[in-house]
Amino acid sequence: MILKIPSRRLRNLITFNLVFLFLASFATLAFAEDIGREAETVRRETRGAKQIAKTAAKSQEQAVTEKFKTGVTYADVLKDPDNIQLNFRYAQSQISKNELLGAAATLERILLLDPNLADVRLLYAVVLYRLDSLNEAQKELDILKPLTLPSQIKQEVDFYQKKIQYQKRRTHFTLRESFGWGYDTNRNASPGSKKQLFFDTALDTQGTNTRRADTHYLNVTSLDVTHDLGFQAGHSVFASFTYFLQEQTNVRSLDLGSYQYELGGTYKSKYVNFTPSFYSSYLFLSDESFLRVQGGSFLFDRDLTRKLNVYYNFRLERQDYMNINENNDSYNRKGPEFDHYWGFHYLIIPTMRWSSTIGYGEKDAKQKYYAYDRVSLNNSHTWIWPKGQFLINTLSAYFDSYEGPELSVAGRHRHDKIMRYRFTYGAPLETLLVGKILPRPFKDIVFTFSYELYRSLSNITNYSYTNNKLEGLLTKRLEF
Repeated sequence: MILKIPSRRLRNLITFNLVFLFLASFATLAFAEDIGREAETVRRETRGAKQIAKTAAKSQEQAVTEKFKTGVTYADVLKDPDNIQLNFRYAQSQISKNELLGAAATLERILLLDPNLADVRLLYAVVLYRLDSLNEAQKELDILKPLTLPSQIKQEVDFYQKKIQYQKRRTHFTLRESFGWGYDTNRNASPGSKKQLFFDTALDTQGTNTRRADTHYLNVTSLDVTHDLGFQAGHSVFASFTYFLQEQTNVRSLDLGSYQYELGGTYKSKYVNFTPSFYSSYLFLSDESFLRVQGGSFLFDRDLTRKLNVYYNFRLERQDYMNINENNDSYNRKGPEFDHYWGFHYLIIPTMRWSSTIGYGEKDAKQKYYAYDRVSLNNSHTWIWPKGQFLINTLSAYFDSYEGPELSVAGRHRHDKIMRYRFTYGAPLETLLVGKILPRPFKDIVFTFSYELYRSLSNITNYSYTNNKLEGLLTKRLEF
């Protein structure tokens, strides 16, 4: 059998096809979504869930005092200082304005005039509880306990006795469970130009690299433990465990899951509060081990006034990325990350808070095209509405400068400007219409709806994209 040698034209065609197939497979890898951002997605969602849970708890506590808005002023009391009903309404007005010390003094004055007013004594106990004077609040409730009381007052007495017993315990457990659904308009971060660079050559996005909208299921479970060390200053230790799961409907390559553990403590002094913590997390992407993190956070904060708190937070992490089927270049992201944050929290009014942070971070990696410096600006506005409702608005900007070019994409250094805006509305189911027909254990479940705009602008078109996200969550909080 004689083997015939192909003609020159046929040999060139075969060579061209082999090179094309090689480049096409390489291009698929190079054009894949920037999956390094997925670790940040997990962090944002878990921190956001904790912020929502804290705001919801504060909002529901604030809702208790809304019925006390009476409009009575101190000038009205001066005109008729012995009018018990007028003084009581004035105390309610003070509570609605969060003037708890003044309200306690007013209620104490009323009880001196008539110690048999059960509703006044109950309100006095509630105010003492809010002021963290637990022993004094317990004494007032003990006076009411043996009396024959209306059923509503008796229920409130029992409720606050349980709350005081819980607060007096040195060890507290809090379990939060959140689950819901979301929708992304561009889950795979496909470039808005519909072009991707490959060795500085612009090619049309094709196949899985085209823009893909998708829905997802989200679950965040957190268990927090705090223990008061028994010092008058209030030093404490804490631990937490967080489980995160985000499963996509169609873009299964971006299914996310993670476990995170944290252990730390808070040392309080008249000069500064110091909160060191150490954490470890394990991240799964597309059901494969993707990232292991060990890190530490060192937070210093101080109350300059009753309304203004300033802080500095230093974080460092060891990030161990692993190659996966979806991306066999992940290992080159491996390296430490350092972050510095300077910021403040300002209480505008008792129901409204503003927070601002400026940050600087540095990410090292085995390959320079994955290493970058980051400057960040973060602003958050929290507003508590009536009946346990709340609004949270956050606006963040990130400026990333990479240390080296990714030559398979482009021959220049990458520079990104990222803007993220998120709006969240929340309310307990009891406030919403559906709460009218639910059993009591479900009425305190909090529903939240969020909209997020994520806009990335880059000097390399591969990383310029926009994503809009809608998300609805239900959160149940248990204390024991």
